[in-house]
Amino acid sequence: MNAGQPRDWKMLAGRLAGWTPPEGKFDPTGDWKLCYERHALIPEPGGNPGGGPCGELAIAREGLCCRVREAVAAGATTVTTVAEFHCADDQLLTPKRWSLDIAWESKMPRVRVEALAQKRSGRVEGGDIIFNATKEHRRPAPRNWTADWLLFAVVPRLPFAAGTTLEFDLFEEGELHKPGQKISYVGEREIESGGKKMQLHVFEQFGRGVLPTRWWLDAQHRVLLAASERRAYLLGARAKGGAA
Repeated sequence: MNAGQPRDWKMLAGRLAGWTPPEGKFDPTGDWKLCYERHALIPEPGGNPGGGPCGELAIAREGLCCRVREAVAAGATTVTTVAEFHCADDQLLTPKRWSLDIAWESKMPRVRVEALAQKRSGRVEGGDIIFNATKEHRRPAPRNWTADWLLFAVVPRLPFAAGTTLEFDLFEEGELHKPGQKISYVGEREIESGGKKMQLHVFEQFGRGVLPTRWWLDAQHRVLLAASERRAYLLGARAKGGAA
């Protein structure tokens, strides 16, 4: 990877060794499953990229149902979330009902983490969002909103056209409210991988409570990379298409 690479790709540096862009057709409006490697991005003195792989994310879309499995490693502990969202047939795939199972695993045998396991769920009733965790609570639903994982299915359906902008509120893990989000198309950028140059399409996301994030899509609207200043999701090197 040469020094002329865009910053998001340059930050991954040697982690891109052996990475190849996916093959096969991809229909963002159809059924598909994609798997991503999660990377920590921790700048070191001098601006060199630091951090490393820290988990994985798998997202599958089947009609208006999206299934998610994300494992995040921190030290000797891994937190795995399995989620299922049933969505409205709209631009944001607005959640109608959902469930989350969260499990903790430790490589340290004397550390007991079983009691940390959680089950959460939610649903929309009328104009309210109802959350269930240790107890039930509700709040008025924003006019336009979605869950963070669902952006991997929402962004691919946006057109590659100047002026394309999507405004909404975001709920991280289906619950933590991050209002005032905006995703806008910013154009094409060239990257190089395996000695080959590729033209990718870029969207930028800004909003309260989140780090600016850039979404890199191939010509078929498949998300190859979603990167902020502290973490990145890179499509798995062995991906061969988008069929579920």
